[in-house]
Amino acid sequence: MQIKTHGVSIELTQSDGEVYVEFTLVGKLTHEDYEVFVPFIESAVKSLPPKSLNILIDMTGFEGWTLEAAWDDFKFSLEIRKDINRMAVVGEKRWEEIFTKMAGWMISGKAKFFHSKEDARSWLMSR
Repeated sequence: MQIKTHGVSIELTQSDGEVYVEFTLVGKLTHEDYEVFVPFIESAVKSLPPKSLNILIDMTGFEGWTLEAAWDDFKFSLEIRKDINRMAVVGEKRWEEIFTKMAGWMISGKAKFFHSKEDARSWLMSR
């Protein structure tokens, strides 16, 4: 028997009035995954000033979305786009790099693609 793991791991820290959120995406995300983590993030950022959110998204173990989860992701992105200062995406695939560029057009801050999590963290923390 093979067990398929999926979900989102979240690490949240605050420093000097800015919030750093690291998402690690694993497997194929479902609508139920979004029902769990979206309220958590919305609660964490609701009292923040605009453009104070810095996000790292690790997609190295990501396999995609169910159709409903893709819609959930789009809606969630629209809700928090004005709050994002920087978004770093770590991945290995060309489509993940294209995804990052498209996301960069939607958010209020900057988005950049990386192959290394260390480089992504360094860029997020730089001023």
